[in-house]
Amino acid sequence: MKLFLSILLLAPVFASAATEIIYNRSANPYIPQQGEIVRENLCVEQDTNSLKVHDPEHSMKVPMLADKEVCVQWNRNDSSRPVCTRTVLRKVQLDDTYTQYTYDVWDVRKERPITVQNKRLENCNR
Repeated sequence: MKLFLSILLLAPVFASAATEIIYNRSANPYIPQQGEIVRENLCVEQDTNSLKVHDPEHSMKVPMLADKEVCVQWNRNDSSRPVCTRTVLRKVQLDDTYTQYTYDVWDVRKERPITVQNKRLENCNR
C-alpha cells in the first residue's frame, strides 16, 4: 500500500515534464507569441525573400520588407524622457530570428525559464 501511495505522489512530477509552456519573443509580427514554431507553419523562402505563413484556414506569402515608422528627430529638452517629434515611413527588413523561452507549468508568474534559446526560422526549401 505504501508503494502505491508513493507512486501516486510522484505522478505529478512525471506529468510536469510533458506540460511545458513555450513563449516566443521577436519583433516580427508573424512569429506567434506562444507555442512551438515548425517549418510546416512558418518558414522563410530565400529565393523570393518572403515568409510562408500557414494557418489552419489558409496559407499566404508575406514579403520580408515592411513599412515601419522610424523617428528621425527628437526633442531632448527633458533628458530623462526624449520625445519623438518627427517620424518617417521606411522599408524595414523583418527579422527571421526569435528567442524561445520554455517555462514549467507551475511557474505562474513566468519568472524562471527552464531554457532560453535564440533560434532562426527554417528555410522552406530544405
